[in-house]
Amino acid sequence: MLDVNLRELGVSVLHANQDNTHAIDDVLNYLDSRIDSYSICILQKGTISIAYDQETHDFKENSVFIVSSFIPFTAYPQYSEQFELLMLTFASNMPIPLEFSNEFTQLITYYFARKFYPIKNLPENELARIKEVIQMIDTYIQLDPSYAYRLDSLQALFKVFFYELVRMVTKYAQLIDEKPTVKKKLFMDFFLLVKKHVKQNRTLSFYSDQLFVTPKYLSEVVKEYYGSSAKKLIEDIVIHEAKYLLADQTVPIYEI
Repeated sequence: MLDVNLRELGVSVLHANQDNTHAIDDVLNYLDSRIDSYSICILQKGTISIAYDQETHDFKENSVFIVSSFIPFTAYPQYSEQFELLMLTFASNMPIPLEFSNEFTQLITYYFARKFYPIKNLPENELARIKEVIQMIDTYIQLDPSYAYRLDSLQALFKVFFYELVRMVTKYAQLIDEKPTVKKKLFMDFFLLVKKHVKQNRTLSFYSDQLFVTPKYLSEVVKEYYGSSAKKLIEDIVIHEAKYLLADQTVPIYEI
């Protein structure tokens, strides 16, 4: 159901334990194949060791961490014999229109452009609150598509989830890097523009004109944060989108 829910709604919830670790692998493989997706992970029981962002992290009960397309994992996790993990996975270009205010949209963008240490001991009351929101999201995901106001309810619940997530991370997570620089803002703005317009425009000059910089400077900045040129990032996004659509058997080949 991971692919179906993410394709139709842009969000999926997984309740994982020692009996379905393959489902966690499916989520991690999905993130590895995308360039715009995230998974919020809450460890409710046991321990997990996972290598990502060039470090090995050991998590205990009540830990919260994020795995994303921007923070690649380097090996599959190691689990204790008994564990329970709650994962909410979503794509940045969700089909559900969230209609955040411009101010909050910027906050979300810059939150995911920054790096925070995982929260390794979230207070019980905070854990219960965020779990309750995720559980409600899962409940509405599982409802029949004909259920009245299902998408509207998901929209509202996902907005609550985002508000809670940003509030929680701001309060409990330690910031790793400094406030995003002008260059990092330019990189994120470029990335979001490409995601929005890549089907119609794949030339670097189009995006540099939109951002009021030269193609050369834009490519230099993108290489600094992405490791490759701006043109390569555009190509990568096109390839990732094509792979995702090819996996969707409901989309005719000529539409990809």
